[in-house]
Amino acid sequence: MVATVRWLALVVSLGPALALADREITVPMGRKIRDGEVRLEALSLPREDRTTVWFGTGFGQAYEVEASLTQTARRQWRASLDLSYNFVPPLTDIAPGISVGVSDLMNRTPERRSFYLATTYRYGNFGTQNQDVPTEFTFGFWTRPAGAVFFGASFPFTDRVLLIAEHNSVRIAGGIELRPTRWATAKVVFEPGATLYSLALSRRF
Repeated sequence: MVATVRWLALVVSLGPALALADREITVPMGRKIRDGEVRLEALSLPREDRTTVWFGTGFGQAYEVEASLTQTARRQWRASLDLSYNFVPPLTDIAPGISVGVSDLMNRTPERRSFYLATTYRYGNFGTQNQDVPTEFTFGFWTRPAGAVFFGASFPFTDRVLLIAEHNSVRIAGGIELRPTRWATAKVVFEPGATLYSLALSRRF
């Protein structure tokens, strides 16, 4: 309990300097949740009772913070925080977005706490099908013991259907992202021997 209080105090003290980056599937990106937007997202592997739930928001133009709940193999839930600072948003065909942050600040998840640097490049697409939704490539480094390099990518098929992929230093995953409305996103993700499902709901205030 005392350790938890100390971590919360640290979060408050670092508030002006940190915030959270957006994700491809699980790896961070060089962009953030928009200012004033609140997002609830769940990523689940039903076969193994493995689920992570994030609740976050973007604020102050450069900051983002997310609370997370992770269900372990023993069906226990562990709470933590993800924080980062977005130096610059990605500018399509001009410059990458750059974010730095910390994943699992409280060191409660199986992946453990890690600090990272993520860069995201956007390349414009011009056509009637994808409605100018850009192709995105993410590359970064973090301090996870399992591996230091991660990457991700998204390729728009239409403005509502994207192909996504990532490698988180341990496993490669790919899938389909559906955007039926402006405020809802669903993903079906395939990794070796498993299929995961994701649903994200957001609202801007």
